[in-house]
Amino acid sequence: MMVVLSSCFKEPKPEPVGEAKIRFVNAVPGSPQDVYYNGTKMGIAPLGYAQFSGYQTIESGPGFFGFADQGNTTGNYQGSIGVKIGDNITSFYFKTLQGDVNVGFTSDDMTAPPSGKARVRFIHLNQFLNNSFAVAVEGGADIVSQVAFGNSSSYFNVDPGTKFLVKATGVPNTVFDANLVAGKIYTIWFDGTLATELNGHVLQKN
Repeated sequence: MMVVLSSCFKEPKPEPVGEAKIRFVNAVPGSPQDVYYNGTKMGIAPLGYAQFSGYQTIESGPGFFGFADQGNTTGNYQGSIGVKIGDNITSFYFKTLQGDVNVGFTSDDMTAPPSGKARVRFIHLNQFLNNSFAVAVEGGADIVSQVAFGNSSSYFNVDPGTKFLVKATGVPNTVFDANLVAGKIYTIWFDGTLATELNGHVLQKN
């Protein structure tokens, strides 16, 4: 009986493996950061504050990504994510509201915007600003009602050259010009050194 039963058990099929892409952003002022993937230093130049890498090709499956001060093998923080075949991901090294370093991941939509439009989303990374911010087209209505700290908005299709009015309680209204170009996809992340600042940084995806 044992022989019959054991013959019915099959090894599970291995998960398919393929390529995915990830890029990295250093959103923490201070030492340039080396980037590590599954414990091995990646072959990209150290990232200074507000700098970002190009997309790096990796293998799908569980991935561990860490940041360390340039030339130092002791990591500042390591985060993990399950990567799927074909994923495009941006990883941010940032500080939490409590002032601790952290690593976050956001999925990148690579779908081309409609003809004559640019596509944009917004991310809140000002560690000193606990409340959300809203985004309006300059001279127009809000397109994003609130972006909470550590979160990303949805993507929006806008006209090239659109300027944005960024608003939050206790923060002077800020007009931000990302120099948007038709056919391009953008991520705009905001940080600051005070709770009264929202400074924009632009990542272009294509």
